[in-house]
Amino acid sequence: MGTLPPTMQDVANAAGVARSTVSMALRNDRSIPPATRSRIFAAAEKIGYKTNPLVSALMTSLHARRTRQRHSVLAYVTTDPEFAPWRSYRMFIEMQEGANMRAAELGYKLEEFALRAPGMTPRRYVQMLQARGILGMLIAPLPLGEHTIELDFTNFAVVGIDMSVAAPSIERVSNDHFQSALLAMHECQALGYRRIGFIVSRQLSERLGHRWIAAGHFAQLAMPPGQRVQPLLPEGTDDILAAIPEWYAREKPDVVIMSELNPHGHYPLPPRVGMVSLSLEEQSLGQVAGIFQDNRRLGAIAIEHLVARLERCEFSSDDRGRLQLLAGRWTPGPTAPGRGRPRQQLL
Repeated sequence: MGTLPPTMQDVANAAGVARSTVSMALRNDRSIPPATRSRIFAAAEKIGYKTNPLVSALMTSLHARRTRQRHSVLAYVTTDPEFAPWRSYRMFIEMQEGANMRAAELGYKLEEFALRAPGMTPRRYVQMLQARGILGMLIAPLPLGEHTIELDFTNFAVVGIDMSVAAPSIERVSNDHFQSALLAMHECQALGYRRIGFIVSRQLSERLGHRWIAAGHFAQLAMPPGQRVQPLLPEGTDDILAAIPEWYAREKPDVVIMSELNPHGHYPLPPRVGMVSLSLEEQSLGQVAGIFQDNRRLGAIAIEHLVARLERCEFSSDDRGRLQLLAGRWTPGPTAPGRGRPRQQLL
């Protein structure tokens, strides 16, 4: 007869702990000290213990169900200053609504907690959540120009929406900006446009790791030299309109791909120049050509990842900084009807 595989009790004997402690440690239960967990993992590896994946999945599910009953509220962490609330931006509203709906479907309640509320400090913020028994944080996009958030994530499962949080390192869910920009370039070519211009502020480009502009450069390399257009990269978004006339006179694009288009904006470009947005909101679908990022879906996916981290007992920051990407979708519109055809004015 063959040798029987090692059991959980064998791991407990090797590590000098109770069998129940091994069971909890293998689920990454936070009540087991890290040093004890490490000793148990080392003992399991040494004797060749392997968990039964079906039993493990069942126990994790049961444990997660009990955890949800005790900790059913998730914190929606906002950091906007009072003079620029996140509800002023439709895309952020769509993200929050998508996250809120998915949280409810999974048995959780998403509540906003403003980090910059009057009298609030990072330490007091963490104490407030702990007093409420809240273990999960969904980090809303940071204000433009900010890349860090001063919160102690040690005892929390954390996921961020979009790419704005660069430090501390956390798991994030974002649009695939490189894929989206490359898709916009290809669609413009399919419409007959030959000189494709790119407009994005340096401030926003840096926030996205320059993925939009990198895709633009990559696509331009495949074009004949005479069709290549130098991008317009003013410092801030507010500087774009003033910089367009001189740039257009020099580069003569027949279509312009912009980081975003204000449907009610007036842009100093001839009607024959097509206009494309890389971040369409729901209200612009069918009215403006460009990439639909599906902000509601981004929020929903972020919640799914946050709940998964809770169920796996993955707390604190993520040293790998995992980035989950959602592909953008091209949506045609009258602002880019094709080369040689005048665009419809924005709303």
